[in-house]
Amino acid sequence: MRSLLLAMIAVWPLVSVASAAEPTENDYYKMITLPTPDDVVLEVGGLGWLDKQKTRLLACTRRGELYVIDNVYTEQPKLAGQENAKPADVVKYTRMLFGLAEPLGILVNPGHGFKDGIYMAQRGELSRVEDSDGDDRIDLVETICDDWELSGSYHEYSFGPVLGKDGDLWVTLNRPFGGGQEPNGFWRGWAVKIDTEGNMEPVCPGLRSPAGFGKIANGEMFYTDNQGDHVAVCKLAHLKPGVFHGQTTGLESVDHPLSNFKLPFKGYPKRGMYWAEAVEANPKLQAPAVWFPYPDLGKSHSQLLLDNTNGKFGPFQNQLLVGDQGTAIIVRVFLEEIGGEYQGACFPFRRGFDSGVLRLEWGHDGSLFVGGTNRGWGGGSKPYCLQRLVWTGKTPFEPHEMRAKPDGFEVTFTQPVDPKTAADVSSYKLRCWTYRYDGAYGDPPRNTHDLKITKADVAEDGKSVRLTVDGLEPYYVHELRFDGVRNTEGQGLLHPIGYYTLNRIPSE
Repeated sequence: MRSLLLAMIAVWPLVSVASAAEPTENDYYKMITLPTPDDVVLEVGGLGWLDKQKTRLLACTRRGELYVIDNVYTEQPKLAGQENAKPADVVKYTRMLFGLAEPLGILVNPGHGFKDGIYMAQRGELSRVEDSDGDDRIDLVETICDDWELSGSYHEYSFGPVLGKDGDLWVTLNRPFGGGQEPNGFWRGWAVKIDTEGNMEPVCPGLRSPAGFGKIANGEMFYTDNQGDHVAVCKLAHLKPGVFHGQTTGLESVDHPLSNFKLPFKGYPKRGMYWAEAVEANPKLQAPAVWFPYPDLGKSHSQLLLDNTNGKFGPFQNQLLVGDQGTAIIVRVFLEEIGGEYQGACFPFRRGFDSGVLRLEWGHDGSLFVGGTNRGWGGGSKPYCLQRLVWTGKTPFEPHEMRAKPDGFEVTFTQPVDPKTAADVSSYKLRCWTYRYDGAYGDPPRNTHDLKITKADVAEDGKSVRLTVDGLEPYYVHELRFDGVRNTEGQGLLHPIGYYTLNRIPSE
């Protein structure tokens, strides 16, 4: 029994080991696995919908194929020929196209002046493909834009596209690895926009491995980056014109006539300092809105997806779900804007996917389709997967939002709290740390120390608690544990932890 408990803790270290009577993640979000035929290697690079009704699921793969998948909403999915496979449960795969160069995103019929079709970012171009006669075979492959360069590195991925609020298509470009000529291609490590004429506009440099990006509720674009050189741990950051996100490969394009970012001084950027000092020393260096503590909340973050399901997926409307390829989990993010910049908190959400989570897509019923691949880097027990996450209708007891205050934090919950345990400061533990901005591969927590919670005031409705804290630290991650908090039924939180990246302390 002891070894079994240790194994459970290793899977998700921050989740308390529950007794048999306590609820689990599966009680609230049921996971359904869609089987794949033996001749389909579904290493998902992108997900989308072929039809407006969202019944025919598209999946492109890193091996360069495009599939349309039918009957994806069945509760007991089977393949044709499997034992007890009823026609109503059979999932069908049709290959529409092959021969693409590792497409890593899908966008169907973007509108805003773009032709109808299926848009995908390949390594060297943004492409539009079309099935003009409706036979589920692609008849046309068209180059929309190929203005970024390739130099032969295996690491030169291109992600997207995503439709921006201005009607352009966004693509993010991975930095290359290797010496010689490999790092010399223009626009590697940048986010770029493409208009209806195929013209490319660079947005900002400093991206390392921007595997996921998307819009928050107000239309602003954010991206996730993977831990590595110049990236202490995985992060979520705001994509804005002319800012610098820290990875230096993109700076090799700043002398190009199209660049909107110019080096402010010789030797830019200055490195080897804590982030509070780094943003002061380096003009336009963009601090992450959220750091994802490594490895507890992931190792290689991927797509971010706004919950705009109007309650069909539970109580987290307008929050973000973020996949992680390295640990096969999904985390949840709450953002707020302080002093014109974004910051916020991340929480555990759902673990146990079969493979590394790379792509997310909403179904018409508010269920979440999850496409995965381990790409040889681990993440899950299988090399690839296609799964569906369905809210059971039960609301988990969770920290819902975590907001910064001048003297602490205000936390709201999905259910009313027990006033006795929630008002007891011993029910909480708070510590903080920062990272160093440097060129090294990743960085451990720096200057970790405990903070004192002096007061816990419970709101009259029992749905929020105001915590007064001594010693908040700008540009530090604040880890808050809620192990002692109970709801009115005496139940503990499903995930009794949150991490707030506090860049700015609000004035009121």
